[in-house]
Amino acid sequence: MNFSIRQVRYFIAAAETGQFSAAAAKVHVTQAAIASSIRQLEQALGLELFTRHHASGVSLTVDGHRFLQHAYHIVGAVNEAVRDPGLVRRELHGRLRVVASHSVLGSYVVPAVARFIKAYPAIDVALIEMVRPRAEQALLQKRADVGLLWLDNVHGDGTLQTQALTRSRRQVWLPALHPLLHSRGIALRDLAGLPYGLLAMDETPRSTLQFMRRAGVEPQVRYRVTSLEALRSLVAHGLAVTVLADVGYRPFSSEGLRIEARPLVDAIPPIEIGLVRPSGQEPGEALREFMLFMQLTFGGGSVGVREG
Repeated sequence: MNFSIRQVRYFIAAAETGQFSAAAAKVHVTQAAIASSIRQLEQALGLELFTRHHASGVSLTVDGHRFLQHAYHIVGAVNEAVRDPGLVRRELHGRLRVVASHSVLGSYVVPAVARFIKAYPAIDVALIEMVRPRAEQALLQKRADVGLLWLDNVHGDGTLQTQALTRSRRQVWLPALHPLLHSRGIALRDLAGLPYGLLAMDETPRSTLQFMRRAGVEPQVRYRVTSLEALRSLVAHGLAVTVLADVGYRPFSSEGLRIEARPLVDAIPPIEIGLVRPSGQEPGEALREFMLFMQLTFGGGSVGVREG
């Protein structure tokens, strides 16, 4: 089995954008190069990573979702090796208080922090779950050093600075055999009148209603739940549909029932996940290393492996 770091990076770009054309623009290559690279990667792995939906883009298959987590680890590990092949950094000491919202903890924060702790065992990392407003307050009051949060609604008054690490595309979640799965393109208006499941967590309700109403759709909210697993179950049993970011998607509910995710033809912005910290404060050595580690792990900003 042979594949390159370039192919892995192109795969991540396509997974995050949901379109080969958008992935090509993101990594500054042609769409044909993206398509060819991913096809070669699929052949090397012996797996189908994407379902192609023609005009409405692509979506990850079950194997694609599994491989995406490995892809982040692969790129992060290569970036770390390129930056510092030695082990001097393991002797760095310090204490960090990291705040994160519930919805990003399991999928993004905990795996990344676990890798950081393994690389820097002498740094004491405290991980604290907080909703965004409380996390912002903790950062401004110096009760926390850095946040890993959704960036959509972080205050833009200059008191906090942000840096995007990765993006998570919003898609419609449907039960297996749902009639909309046969559509060549699903729009938000196609969800009008269908029972809708709303995840009442973090700021999801407000952002969901905003982009749906902008499209002229008033969702028929039948269920409001704070448990993502409960929402997956509702969708899998055919009781509701929902629109959520890929960060929370799993192809099966806890009962083992299939859940399908499909891209939307509407121009819905992806959710950004990133670092948040107070403006105008010089980070200490441990915090600088943590921030760089996260940038390298997720390939955010301008940091990352560069191929010749």
